Amino acid sequence: MEPFIDCPALHSRSDGYPFGDRVPRTVRMVKTVTADPMPVLGYSYINGAIPTAVISQTFPAWTNKHGAVSAMMPDGKTLGLKPGEFEIASWHDATPQKPLYLSGPMTGLPDLNFPAFHEMSARLRAVGHAVVNPAEIEHPTKDWNECLRRDIVALVACHSVATLPGWEHSKGARLEVLIAERLGMAVVSALDLLSVEMVGGTP
Repeated sequence: MEPFIDCPALHSRSDGYPFGDRVPRTVRMVKTVTADPMPVLGYSYINGAIPTAVISQTFPAWTNKHGAVSAMMPDGKTLGLKPGEFEIASWHDATPQKPLYLSGPMTGLPDLNFPAFHEMSARLRAVGHAVVNPAEIEHPTKDWNECLRRDIVALVACHSVATLPGWEHSKGARLEVLIAERLGMAVVSALDLLSVEMVGGTP
């Protein structure tokens, strides 16, 4: 049985929290990481062995409400980890999470920018996110207003919005982000999500 570590993310999460409704339970190292020495003090602030997490080892995870992750060492010490140094091995809650909605520019772009939507959806799904991709929503007409109405219905059923590059130049995407913010939903960059939650150390 995997150990249970109580941590802030189990009780509250900030708007920019990167893991949706889930909280890491264990992490697997994709690099060997050692605690950083402090200026002047070096390692004198550490009693006993210097915390080191070796590549391929798995550790219980401690996560704060902003999504910063630390590995819990066998002796009880914590070792702060950076994105790219670990991958999520297991989650506290394995139940399906509410999806995130992918928002970005379409109008005026080649193929309505669908290739970018499909590529980002695939990358986010590969790291465990449930994604609502508006490029996959069936739209009986190509009328902009009708399409946006259907997309907004899908958006409000999600827990957060992940934005594609250039969203701020799109009238529809700006409206989607505004609605999400007014509803208290988290709005994050899709690229930022990928930089935090890595598979095998690569986005």
